[in-house]
Amino acid sequence: MQRTRQQQQAIPSLSSADIQRRIQRGESNDYESRVGRSYWDIFRDNVLNLFNLVLGSMLVAVVAMGDYVTAIFAGFSVVTNTFFGMVQEFNAKRQLDQLAALAEQTVRCRRDDNWVDVPMREVVKDEIIHIQPGDRLVVDGIVLRADSLELDESQLTGESDAIAKAPDDRALSGSFCTAGTGIMRATQVGASSQINRLSAIAKQYKLVKTPTQIKIDIAVEVAVLLMLVFVPMIFVTGYLVDSALLEIVRNAVVFTTSLVPQGLVLVAILSLTIGAVKISMQQTLIQRVNAVESLANATVLCFDKTGTLTQNKLAVDEILPIGAADEAEIVRDLHIALENMAHHNNTAQAIAQHIADQQPQVAVPEKLSEIPFNSARKWSAICLPEKSLLLGAPERLLPADHPHAYTAEQLSQDGLRVLAFAQTAEAPDVTKGSVAWDLQPLALIVMSDQIRSDIQDTLAAFRAEGLTLKVISGDNLETVRAIAGAAGMDIGTRAYSGPELEAMGEGDFASATTEGHVFARIDPDTKQRIVAALRANGEYVAMVGDGVNDVPALKAADLAIVMNDGTQISKDVADIVLLNNAMSTLPRAFGEGKATTQTIFGTMKLFLVRNFYMVALFIFLAFMALPFPITPVQISWATFGTVNLPATLIAFGWLRPQLITRFRRDVMDYIFTMGFIGAVMMTVLYLLAWLGSAGDLQLTRSAITIMVALYGLLITWQVQGIDLYQPRTFVQHWRIVLLSSLLTVATILAMYALPALFEFSPPLWDGEAGTLVILAIGGLFSLTMALVGHGLRHRYLLERFWELLAADRE
Repeated sequence: MQRTRQQQQAIPSLSSADIQRRIQRGESNDYESRVGRSYWDIFRDNVLNLFNLVLGSMLVAVVAMGDYVTAIFAGFSVVTNTFFGMVQEFNAKRQLDQLAALAEQTVRCRRDDNWVDVPMREVVKDEIIHIQPGDRLVVDGIVLRADSLELDESQLTGESDAIAKAPDDRALSGSFCTAGTGIMRATQVGASSQINRLSAIAKQYKLVKTPTQIKIDIAVEVAVLLMLVFVPMIFVTGYLVDSALLEIVRNAVVFTTSLVPQGLVLVAILSLTIGAVKISMQQTLIQRVNAVESLANATVLCFDKTGTLTQNKLAVDEILPIGAADEAEIVRDLHIALENMAHHNNTAQAIAQHIADQQPQVAVPEKLSEIPFNSARKWSAICLPEKSLLLGAPERLLPADHPHAYTAEQLSQDGLRVLAFAQTAEAPDVTKGSVAWDLQPLALIVMSDQIRSDIQDTLAAFRAEGLTLKVISGDNLETVRAIAGAAGMDIGTRAYSGPELEAMGEGDFASATTEGHVFARIDPDTKQRIVAALRANGEYVAMVGDGVNDVPALKAADLAIVMNDGTQISKDVADIVLLNNAMSTLPRAFGEGKATTQTIFGTMKLFLVRNFYMVALFIFLAFMALPFPITPVQISWATFGTVNLPATLIAFGWLRPQLITRFRRDVMDYIFTMGFIGAVMMTVLYLLAWLGSAGDLQLTRSAITIMVALYGLLITWQVQGIDLYQPRTFVQHWRIVLLSSLLTVATILAMYALPALFEFSPPLWDGEAGTLVILAIGGLFSLTMALVGHGLRHRYLLERFWELLAADRE
């Protein structure tokens, strides 16, 4: 038999001794290009950033001048955030690397005269490697044998057409097999291979920012710019009014820590990393951290029928003769065709299993050539000396008026997969999509695939997450429609086939992709166009695939999800790999992604409101030429328990912020409203305390410190959905009310207990100034709660401001 004869031909092989000698000479593929943030990257981004360098320099100056307390308190939150964030990222990277190792590619190599699976990093120079469809080449080499072998080198050359390879042709790492099989000998491994020498290849690490990270980066960039402008002004002002150098530096420290939301950056990275670990523990490997937020942003989920709605366990139900040949002749020709195929996909394996007991004892003629199956052609052919045997889609192999074309369509409507088997005396023309020569139909092969038992619950869970579902398949339209309906999908009133879509103009095509939920007989290019059209229409598209034909669409999608049993090239472009090869774990991953994004938004509100009102307060007081309202020790302590700790609890998922559905209204409006009200009320408190105490700066700063702690409590309440105007929310969230209140009380009592440490002058009832300060704090905080509740409901000026910006864009 053909396959047996090929196997019997002598194939070179390396011995164990050969392999060890090459490893000792450094001729192995044990090379790892950057595929994620390294430990050095994590350390550098957390420790050696501009904010830490500027603040660290000022704290060194403070220490040099003998003010150790300021250095400890001002640096405490920054150091702890940096340290614990870095440690958490280290742990998360280690866990993710361990999970990723489980899905690492193996290579089929010839060793000691046996074919064995070898981890890609253990491949050595001169290794004999087997190639089959879906394999990504991990080393460069020379083709020794080729059986209809086609390699896609688009990642290296940009040329999208697959290239046929013959013996002695060069095969480059980074290319992948689209059809046929072959054997190659490795010539370049490790750092010297093509894929590792080209820095532009996708394997090279590139940090991709999520939309939320971009928003945070903008906030940080603006803050750093303001820091670079205002901090020098603080030094100039201090010099002009003849302030002590230590006092000037302390004021600069306060301004810097109040302005730059460094804690927000750390919490965002921490939240995404924790989310990635949580999701990966559910058999859903996150290969890129930005995929966590992409899960939250997804609005459309596209997927194939096979392996997602069905179990991808094909079985032949029956073979229906439709020509002059009887069943025995059909089985004989099927046997000849299968034995000559370079590679057996799932369909070929199912047919081979069905006819296994009927295989005739006949000589199998050796093929002259093979035209392998691909998703665009939708048929394959084995060219023999006497005839050619074809297997493929009925609409490509049977004329529309053929008496059994209607039979194939009826069977497809029952959810069955139907293939046509035919023969021709001439060699087929590969340039034609459908057969345009004298063809003799032989049989219809009827196959079935069981629907996944859990798919209806899975699809319902997707719909509950607000996702629009679209199935995009290469199978017959009626088959796809029937299976999608049986699986519980909303198939809509209109389904589209590939030829219909290809005949449409751009406008109609875009409308069809939005309207339709079922797409069939779709080739890879059209699948990519569907994804691109959905994105152009404002959708955030997640694409599930597993094969070579899915790669263009996966690369075009916002979020690429691939089955672990999928081809290696599809896993290479994936953001997420489903380790258990089932979509049933995805709904929880989508939910976790949304929870992670909510966490980031919640902490963004906490940190940015604090930064906004503190900087605005500094500016208001600067206009009135009044002293700085707070010291580094006071601001560090007052915000540690009321802002930093709640933000940390939110980051770890122990507290859940109120649901945020619209970023502008729920985040930006909140920051502006809370920040402005807080700054104004603290300015009023400063003036009352300053004037009422005859310019007692320490008492005034103590009043502001208490107000900062109380306002942190109010911010935490608001972020958690606790509203003065809705008393029931205090009961619903009583644990959060209790915890945050205890933290705030502890923060204030600590300052009363250790006034010298906190540079605190406790307001007391036994003096006129102290009484005035206490009454002012109580009255203004009560008024602040009322104003915040009212301001978050009635945002007239803010709405007018956004309308102005919208009008300007128009």
